[in-house]
Amino acid sequence: MIPEEFINEIQAKTDIVELIASYIPLKRMGRNFKTLCPFHNEKTPSFFVSPQKQIFHCFGCGEGGGVIQFVMLYEKVTFPEAVEILAKKLGLEIPYQKADKNKILLYEAVAEASNFFHKTLLENKEAKEALKYLSKRNIDMDIIKKFQIGYSLGKNTLLDYLRKKGFSIDTLEKASLVIPQKDGYRDLFCARIMFPIFDVRGRVLAFGARLLADDISGAPKYINSFEGPLYSKREHLFGLNFSKDDILKNDCVIVVEGYLDMITPFAYGIRNIVASLGTALTLEQIRLIKRYTLNVILLFDSDSAGQNATGRAIDLLLENELNVGIVTLPAGYDPDALIRSKGKEYFFKILEQKKDFFDYKLNILKNTHDIDSITGKTSIANSMLSTIYKLKSEIQRYEYVRKLADVLKIKEEVLIAEARKLNFNNLHSKESIESYSLNINQPLTFTEKIILKFMFTNKKALLIAKKNLREDDFSVPLVRKTVSYFFNTHFEDEFFSSPTKFLGLIQDKEISRLIVKILMEDIPLDKELFKSSILKLLKNRTKNFKEKLKEEIKSAEKTGDKSRLKFLIEQYDKVTSELKNE
Repeated sequence: MIPEEFINEIQAKTDIVELIASYIPLKRMGRNFKTLCPFHNEKTPSFFVSPQKQIFHCFGCGEGGGVIQFVMLYEKVTFPEAVEILAKKLGLEIPYQKADKNKILLYEAVAEASNFFHKTLLENKEAKEALKYLSKRNIDMDIIKKFQIGYSLGKNTLLDYLRKKGFSIDTLEKASLVIPQKDGYRDLFCARIMFPIFDVRGRVLAFGARLLADDISGAPKYINSFEGPLYSKREHLFGLNFSKDDILKNDCVIVVEGYLDMITPFAYGIRNIVASLGTALTLEQIRLIKRYTLNVILLFDSDSAGQNATGRAIDLLLENELNVGIVTLPAGYDPDALIRSKGKEYFFKILEQKKDFFDYKLNILKNTHDIDSITGKTSIANSMLSTIYKLKSEIQRYEYVRKLADVLKIKEEVLIAEARKLNFNNLHSKESIESYSLNINQPLTFTEKIILKFMFTNKKALLIAKKNLREDDFSVPLVRKTVSYFFNTHFEDEFFSSPTKFLGLIQDKEISRLIVKILMEDIPLDKELFKSSILKLLKNRTKNFKEKLKEEIKSAEKTGDKSRLKFLIEQYDKVTSELKNE
């Protein structure tokens, strides 16, 4: 972890105006600066930067934060990565804790291994066949160097090299470079072409390794680094570090399966492409894609395994509100072989023939079920509805149900009833539903704004609010989430004298945006207003309780529960009396 003190130092030494001006032009407007928002399309500037408060806020899309949040949004990186970028700009070295230092050693070991493999491919006579193989696949020297493709000799050449560099056996094993044997350790990779797997920042994490030819001994064509402290394949996309700018530029990403399926089209000039590292797309990979685009083209193999992977990916992408296009490759081709044999223009032509999820899935189901039989229709309807109801837009659901009804010659009402019976409406994960409801642009009452402004700028006010109020006294889910965080977190006094320090501690994007929104608004810090606002929320709580008692009294009357009815009426009278006396 990065120490909190260092994060505060980074924020104190980085001027937000200078930082943002190094990315986009700013124009002074009174005490603040303004420009067109870099995070959404607009014609009139609504993006403001406050040098006094050291924060930015867009009144159009709601994005906001301090220096760390700006780098996170602009560079599409995580909180710790943004801190590292800012530290590098300042020429500061991050004082990592011990666990982080061990991780740095792993990064260094894997980077050294990548350099060693790359140099072996370029300079060692034993790697000539590997170079010939790559040349046959139209992988030229520029691409070899860009992707740092290498070759592993085995024979413990890597182990001996890295031991001489001072790396311990423990580090090399944790980095998945060597494996234990009865008589010691040996190189994990032997006589294979090496494809370094980079994170989005360009750091080597692991390797994919390919045999030059099919091994008669039955060794697998591909092996990969084991998962460990540096690498989890479900969290990374191969080639994203090279293609992210083109994905942003094209507002679209092409997703393939294998290393060469990504590298070969890239070499032909198709740059907005990534590989899923041989697995079906995961939720973590989809979140990574969403940093750069909401438009995805799936280009998986057309065999049964590829169809299954595509089906799983479609559901996950739709549930996470991405637009999906699917390309069906000609039989016997993968993206690598297709572009080499048919050329770039044909490859583009295939991409243009992409289908939406509905047509793609329906076509597969029609090939496996008899659409004219009752059993076949039922199977097709249930499978299609399960995917359609991954969509969050009611309009899109309705239009696709209409389309399905036309194809199956079934009334729309019947399909909707079937979907309800199968409970497809509740298939979304709790996490996606909650994140969907936390909207920065939901209107807040002036009363709540007053309380929040005091909570963010005055520790005593925070303690008063915590003593008298509950999270559910607030009307908006995001505010309740923010209030809960502040009520359950201890802050030193210094945070309240400089509220932007909160932004160096809080990694939750929604909470950070709300803090900035409140700080940027002209909300008076009047103590009497704060006091009356607290009382107003308490009064609202009592009113809500009174309404709840009303409903419970009606219920008790219907069931004839006299003892409960008597208790509820007493409670109701008591609450009514309290409200009159306020």
